[in-house]
Amino acid sequence: MRLLECAKILTTHGIKGEVKIKIITDDLSRFDAGMELFVGNGNQKDQKKIIINSFRIHKGMGLLLFNNITNINDVLEYVGKSIYVDVDKYNPGEYFYDDYIGCEVYDKGEKIGVVTDIMEVPQGEILVIKKNNGKEALVPFVDEFVIEIDVENNKIIIESIEGLL
Repeated sequence: MRLLECAKILTTHGIKGEVKIKIITDDLSRFDAGMELFVGNGNQKDQKKIIINSFRIHKGMGLLLFNNITNINDVLEYVGKSIYVDVDKYNPGEYFYDDYIGCEVYDKGEKIGVVTDIMEVPQGEILVIKKNNGKEALVPFVDEFVIEIDVENNKIIIESIEGLL
C-alpha cells in the first residue's frame, strides 16, 4: 500500500458530522461516494480507514461526510489530520513526482546526477538534478529531453543539448 495525501481536514461544518477539507489533488473522483480513503498524520501505522458517504464543493472548499457519521462530536478527532488515497489500489501503473525523486539521470551513457525535485512552472514540469559535481541542473520534463524513464530500476535517460547542463 502506497499512500498519497489528497486533502487535509480543516474543521467541522455544521452539526451533522460534515467536515471542511482543503483539497490537494486534481482528481476529485477520489472523494466519490463509496471510496475508501485513510486519515492520519503521515505514519502508515496510525491510519484509520474511512468510507466516503458524500462530497460537495462549497465556497471553494470541499465538504465531506464519511463512515456514516452524523454527529459533530464524532468527527472532532479527525480535525487537523490528512486524508490519503492508496494509489496502488486506484491508480495502478501510474507514477507520481515522489517516484522520480532519487532516480539517477544518464546522458549519453554517463551518469550525470540524481533527481532531487520536480518544479512546476507555467510551461510544465522541470526536473531538478543534483549533478555529480555538486551543481544543480534544470531539465524540462518533456519528450524532447527525457528519452526513457525506468522507475523500477531508478533510472532516467535524457538527451541534452549544448548549454542545458
